[in-house]
Amino acid sequence: MDDLIWAPAWNLHKLIVNGEISAVELIDSVLARLSAFEPKIHAFRTVCADQARDAAQKADTMLKSGATLGPLYGVPVVLKDEPWVKGVPATGGSLLFKDFVPAQDGTLAARLKTAGAIIIGMTNVPEFYTWSRTANRLGPETLNPWDLRRSPGASSGGTGAAIAAGVAPLGIGSDGGGSIRIPSAACGLVGLFPTPGRIPDTGSFSYSRVASMGPMARDVRDIAIAMDVLSGPDGIDPRPCPPARKFTATLEDGVAGMRFLWSADYGHIDVDPAVAEQVGATASKLMEVGAVVEKADFNIEASWPWFTDFLRGESVYGNSKPCFTNSPEFVERCLLPGNFERLMEYNQEGFKAEPVTRDDYRAAQKWVEDLGNKVEKLFGKYDAIFSPTLPVVAPILPKSLADPYPSFCCGTYYTAIANLLMLPALTYPAGMVAGMPVGLQIMGRHGREDQVLRVARALELVQPFKSHPELI
Repeated sequence: MDDLIWAPAWNLHKLIVNGEISAVELIDSVLARLSAFEPKIHAFRTVCADQARDAAQKADTMLKSGATLGPLYGVPVVLKDEPWVKGVPATGGSLLFKDFVPAQDGTLAARLKTAGAIIIGMTNVPEFYTWSRTANRLGPETLNPWDLRRSPGASSGGTGAAIAAGVAPLGIGSDGGGSIRIPSAACGLVGLFPTPGRIPDTGSFSYSRVASMGPMARDVRDIAIAMDVLSGPDGIDPRPCPPARKFTATLEDGVAGMRFLWSADYGHIDVDPAVAEQVGATASKLMEVGAVVEKADFNIEASWPWFTDFLRGESVYGNSKPCFTNSPEFVERCLLPGNFERLMEYNQEGFKAEPVTRDDYRAAQKWVEDLGNKVEKLFGKYDAIFSPTLPVVAPILPKSLADPYPSFCCGTYYTAIANLLMLPALTYPAGMVAGMPVGLQIMGRHGREDQVLRVARALELVQPFKSHPELI
């Protein structure tokens, strides 16, 4: 069964459907690997061993009965501790919710189960997803399987570490500024931030209008299959859903004739020259299959103070219903005596901050609008914008609970622009620098995850990334 550890989800599904392995055999193998490596990487908040075995037994029974099988039938999946799963503790990484057990599946969990996926567990997060380290007061901090001294990359770091360690081929993260793409880059994975609204966040600790849950994997086809399963309105999430697309249908269409813009630094980012060289070389590989990759001077910047004012203003003055962790009821609960003291210090500081004024919010809206106009001009000429996902390799974790990145923006130097402008963006493993994986970010037009996935698949064909960490 060890030969299956690094197999993609689509291949595991095929093996089970063809009767070459059983779902029970696969889940037992996955749980054995989890038990072996979880004490080293601390990727999980909750392991659903009994529920996973029960689901695997039912899956094997379904196969024998001739029932219609979903596209993820029998596939082990890990979920960031954000979407709610019936009967499984959902903590949001906080002591305030350590005893919360949802009575019903959220939309995302329900769609995964309908597709036949088997949920292995809920992965570790920073409290309420608001810090650059996968750390909270519920247990140990998650570590990067490639180097246990280093960060796995922010709030979806538990999912990234679990997939990189071979515990599961597919996982779900969420991304409000880069938290799918950053851990995917740091852990050598493919990770997609979908257009916000594409995947409903109903039944979850949702935290931002410009955030989205999305898939993380070692294989581009797995990402496309997950998008086919998870996408589409549920009639409850108030955000508009982009026009429906079948993401697996166009995956192999190639990039001949497409034009891409490459920037190593977005005009202002202090990027490690070795990272820029490696990622740029990967981007240029697409010229071998008929694409045009151009370098041009431009400056686009997601200023953290503006970003913060915009997000806080959206919660207070925006037109849509506040996301779960920005709702008045949630804020009130966190501020209650006895609860406030149990929060992580970085969240205490956030709750103590002065409220954003309407004028500050309007100024931030204007800044986002200007940024959008600048990026829209670039998309008038190019099909996607390429950059590094991170300007450095996954950083070594400080002994204190400090931000491990060179300047305070939680590693979101390149990634936050896609969130602010609600554009899909994917990171693809672009090779190795100093023994650590680095990522190429592919940012596309609004609602065009299909194009972004086509580009990633073309890269997978010309420069596959099949390396794995050597866990001690």
